[in-house]
Amino acid sequence: MNLSLRRITSGGSYIPEIDGLRFVAIASVVIYHTYVQTDVRVVLGGMPFWIEHLRRGVELFFIISGFILGLPFAKQYLAGGKQVRIGAYFLRRLTRLEPPYILILCIRAAGLLAATHALGYIATHLLANILYVHSLWYGYASVIHFVTWSLEIEVQFYCLAPLLAMIFLLRPAWMRRLLLLIAIIAMGYAQLAWIPGAVPGVYSRVGLTILDWAQFFLAGFLLADIYATDWKSIPESWGWDVASVLAWLGIFLLPPSPAHVWIAPLSLVAYTGAFKGKLFPAFFRFPAVPIIGGMCYSLYLTHPIVFTVMKDLLHRMHLERRVPAWGYLAVTDLVCIPAILLVGTIYFVLIERPCMDRDWPKKLMARLRGKRAVCQVA
Repeated sequence: MNLSLRRITSGGSYIPEIDGLRFVAIASVVIYHTYVQTDVRVVLGGMPFWIEHLRRGVELFFIISGFILGLPFAKQYLAGGKQVRIGAYFLRRLTRLEPPYILILCIRAAGLLAATHALGYIATHLLANILYVHSLWYGYASVIHFVTWSLEIEVQFYCLAPLLAMIFLLRPAWMRRLLLLIAIIAMGYAQLAWIPGAVPGVYSRVGLTILDWAQFFLAGFLLADIYATDWKSIPESWGWDVASVLAWLGIFLLPPSPAHVWIAPLSLVAYTGAFKGKLFPAFFRFPAVPIIGGMCYSLYLTHPIVFTVMKDLLHRMHLERRVPAWGYLAVTDLVCIPAILLVGTIYFVLIERPCMDRDWPKKLMARLRGKRAVCQVA
């Protein structure tokens, strides 16, 4: 068994800064869910704004997805790169993401079934989840696994990305990039005006679709545009570190309404600083950071289950009665976060990472045919 913890990339080229950025996104989401599921509003008498804003790791994930999926198209249309074969593009999404996703859904559904015995109810919701239509069909986040609402939006983007990538055919470059930037900002304002629940964005049927989040994926497209063509001409400097500090502060400190508009533009600065600064790249390339960031999908899928189990154990110890509020939250973090990291790592090594090998279905079939042949000979 290959116990390497580094992700396997489709094209063979590995960009540690991207996994470093994934680290920031998954860390903020996990910490946010840890506090929310600890009933922090009850413990502290309200939700501190800095905890509420940690949920913005989801938007950071969407921007990274826009960059990763947009980059091959940008290279094809702008730099004479390898042509993206659409069939292989969709097959890769299927073989890479589906096994870890479906397995965790089945684990969650089995737990709910054991607790409620509501077979019909669970089965219909599970089917909607597997088909990535739960939010569209029911108008609320999954009852099987609530974090999958964002994965449904990701899949909507996967389907639209080849069409949206036609923007890279527009010339000249300054016009294309200006159009993308205008669209990014305009979409944010339009969503605030017309989409119910656009802030925080997960309380309406429309708010649970890409219509309320498209600007973040387009920000990733804009970053991919620059990365594929003019990246080497951007000098490294301390100025990018200063700009990145201000951008990260804006991302996590702005009030909800302006944040929904300006997180995407600010992230362009923060993400560029991860590559072109003097200090930030050292953090994002530090081995542990991209390794944990590279496991973000497994951590995202498994962390609610781990936290539920650990919270139940802490509750049975009556910890909340023995220590002050902040002490209770601190102990919860110290106990739960290492457990989340451990289980997520195991899931990554055993389930997700093998699926990163684009040829795993062929290898599996070859192995099964070999075993069948051995059995027949025997």
